[in-house]
Amino acid sequence: MSRFSNNRKNYLYYGDNLDNLRRFVPDESVDLCYIDPPFNSKRTYNQIYTNVGKEDAAQAQAFIDTWIWDDLAEKGFSEIMENSLGLFTSQAMDLLVGLEKVLRRESLLAYLVSMTLRIAEIHRVLKPTGSFYFHCDPTSSHYLKLILDSIFCPQGGDFKSEIIWQRVTGKSNASRRFPQNHDVIFCIIKAITIRGIKIAFILLTIQKI
Repeated sequence: MSRFSNNRKNYLYYGDNLDNLRRFVPDESVDLCYIDPPFNSKRTYNQIYTNVGKEDAAQAQAFIDTWIWDDLAEKGFSEIMENSLGLFTSQAMDLLVGLEKVLRRESLLAYLVSMTLRIAEIHRVLKPTGSFYFHCDPTSSHYLKLILDSIFCPQGGDFKSEIIWQRVTGKSNASRRFPQNHDVIFCIIKAITIRGIKIAFILLTIQKI
């Protein structure tokens, strides 16, 4: 019997994607993954909603994109180092050990540990022909690219493209500061033998969006 409690297709799961990936998604069952996780922006985001039966709109905190090194980060780091399920490559573990020396056990490392756990699970659930799109911004993209490479490339994957998405037209005074007006989308494939036509089609779809 499968260890996964639900193998439904075309089903929307609510909650932490790490928990949902581990509980519901079998190995090598997904064609494409796209994630737009928190960017480690050190900001608090709000959502607008309408109370049922009331006319007023209120604000509720959606999430706080500020990371701290706490028990959860410690647990995640230990899980990666122990690697009991074999999801983490030696390159990924060595990378985090090196980053710990540089970044210390503080906010940024806590964020990268959280992302490493999820990237490894996404690699697990992707089919050999699958592709992965990681949406981030320049705040931590240089570190995230290293983590993606350390998990995918030693296992036969390949980095395909860095897509720059200009969100808005810059309005800042370039004599003082260049505008911060773009996001980054990394495209990486699980197996280097994937047909290029599939990647091209996906990139064209993103451009239309």
